[in-house]
Amino acid sequence: MAPRSNDVALSSGINRELVDRVRALILTREIPSGSRLLPKDLQERFGVSVVPVREALRTLEAEGLIVTVPRKGTMVTQLTLSELENTYAMRRLIEPPLMVQATADRTMDDIELATTLHDELHELSGDDVERWLDVHRRFHESMLAPALNPVSRRVLGQLWLTSERYVRLGVTAFHVDQPAQHDHRALLDTFTAGDSRAIDAEAARHLDLVEALIKSSVGDQLH
Repeated sequence: MAPRSNDVALSSGINRELVDRVRALILTREIPSGSRLLPKDLQERFGVSVVPVREALRTLEAEGLIVTVPRKGTMVTQLTLSELENTYAMRRLIEPPLMVQATADRTMDDIELATTLHDELHELSGDDVERWLDVHRRFHESMLAPALNPVSRRVLGQLWLTSERYVRLGVTAFHVDQPAQHDHRALLDTFTAGDSRAIDAEAARHLDLVEALIKSSVGDQLH
């Protein structure tokens, strides 16, 4: 007998919630990198059956947060210097050209949203890491949104998820958010002015700065 539609919806909701909760534990390092994830432990911790746990682990592995190693089981992926460098190299290839297009296509609504998020971000302290990361991501996304399609949004989402582990570490331990504030203002001013040529250089320079700040602050903690 086929499952009823409400049963499918309920299962889907449980799976999404489980993925979100385990992902948050990994991103906040409550489950540290290199830790082994046992399905039975997750079942007991969250009070769910083995099926949603398996599906959640598949999703998290596709996101690159965990990896299944033969004869070792499922592990939280290590934070590594090479992953940091590769992630920012990919972002430099993708984000500046998209921001050029977004700047050319922006509307007054886009400018107002980016300005509101910038001002909110400027008022926040890195001490409120969760809030800062949320607003920070939405600020950057607001200046890319006019050029995004489902494919580019999905690719960037994966890169930002990987980046967040490193940015979070830098903000939490060394407040690397503070030196980036001037860059955020420069990005917003260039986006507002509609200078699509200058935004290319500003976007690349910002990514260079953030990568350098992370390396200088937490590089010795990376494998």
